[in-house]
Amino acid sequence: MQDSLVLTIFSSVDVFVVSQFFMKFVLDPAVALKESLGEMSHFFLFNQAKITNAHGSDDLQEGVKRLSAQLLAKKEAVPGYSVFSRVLSLPKETALIEAAKELNLISYHLMQNTPAPGGNSGLDSAIVINRSMRRIQEKTGTRVSYE
Repeated sequence: MQDSLVLTIFSSVDVFVVSQFFMKFVLDPAVALKESLGEMSHFFLFNQAKITNAHGSDDLQEGVKRLSAQLLAKKEAVPGYSVFSRVLSLPKETALIEAAKELNLISYHLMQNTPAPGGNSGLDSAIVINRSMRRIQEKTGTRVSYE
């Protein structure tokens, strides 16, 4: 009787410790990544007119850069991302890297007082930004436009 009671207690403690470990080191970072994707969606939807028309401010440009860095940082916080991304319905690692690149491209095209490469107009920048936004939406499954 005593042995089974001690075994039950140790088993319960082991299950608790393992579940807490999983929650703190896998689930919490995965939730933070999902929150980051939601923040990206909010940012793009809230600022859509300025972004899609390539009329950005320094703050807007910095916001896009921050989202790019944050996306990759949150991904790195999830240990065994390639395994847990499937289980937790997270975007593929390569998709997040591509989305971060697209965010950096958008940030570049939002720069004020900087001529676009080859003398392209603001219209060309707007086209590039809209194309990048579609790619981000495809790669991450996160809504970044009202289309």
